[in-house]
Amino acid sequence: MFSTLSATPNALKLSKLKTIALLLAALLLLCSQLPQLITLFVPMSNQGKVQSQLYLPATASADNPAPLLVFFGGSEGGMSMTNTRSAPERQAYLDAGFALLVVGYFGLPGIPSGLDRIELGGVLDAIEHTRSNPAIDAEKLSVLGVSKGAELALLLASRSAQISTVVSVVGSDVVFGSPEWYSTSSSWSWQGQPIAFVPFSMRSALPLLQSNIRRGYEVAMQNQQAYQQALIPVQQMQADVLLISGTADELWPSSEMSDRIMQRLQQHQYPYRYQHLKITGGGHGGLARQYQSDIVAFLLASQR
Repeated sequence: MFSTLSATPNALKLSKLKTIALLLAALLLLCSQLPQLITLFVPMSNQGKVQSQLYLPATASADNPAPLLVFFGGSEGGMSMTNTRSAPERQAYLDAGFALLVVGYFGLPGIPSGLDRIELGGVLDAIEHTRSNPAIDAEKLSVLGVSKGAELALLLASRSAQISTVVSVVGSDVVFGSPEWYSTSSSWSWQGQPIAFVPFSMRSALPLLQSNIRRGYEVAMQNQQAYQQALIPVQQMQADVLLISGTADELWPSSEMSDRIMQRLQQHQYPYRYQHLKITGGGHGGLARQYQSDIVAFLLASQR
């Protein structure tokens, strides 16, 4: 006679625990990869496309072409410099003799909806198209960016020898990851490939969730390997450089990052003019408008 031995209650319990543990491990693995999967499968649209608006000073003509100043806004997207509120700021650049090209690189119809892997080549194409205008002096090209737009301006200047002056207002010394919720990729791309960036980790996400945005960026930059790989190669620029930052910047440490840019330029014996205007107590917003006269003076001196 044969008898069937049934599993003991302890063995069954252990088997169930193992199954639950395996399921939890699989779930955790899936969750850890979820951002990458979302980034991979969210469709990218209108990459390489931008919108722009050109303003010419009254004196500009084919016989008297104006130097070109290109303006990039920050992570708000769109083209805020074209708004009625910005008319006095625009006019100050026009009165100084500059043609002003305002570039929107995301957040408008027909261009990328989010600040995610923006193709630098598309921005440069828009600038080159404008430089072909007979009322534009193609030999005198300046770029001015604020916040993420400053990150963009420095990146472009490090890749284009055509840029003779760059102004970074509350900018960064590295490329940061896309701020879009669905992305774990770079803010920028070059020739179709994402540019190396400093990612946001779980450690850096915690202060972000607590509305301490600056601390989130500071924690993210503690990843030294990513930080070194994401450094903007400012030493490759062939342009005069003006950095403006606020010591009380609440969004990210723009003064410290601008200081590091100055140090790297010094270390590489940078042959062009460079200056850091550090505003004691200055925050993240409004410095481009408050110190516009300093910006204009620097731009004019660079045209000589």
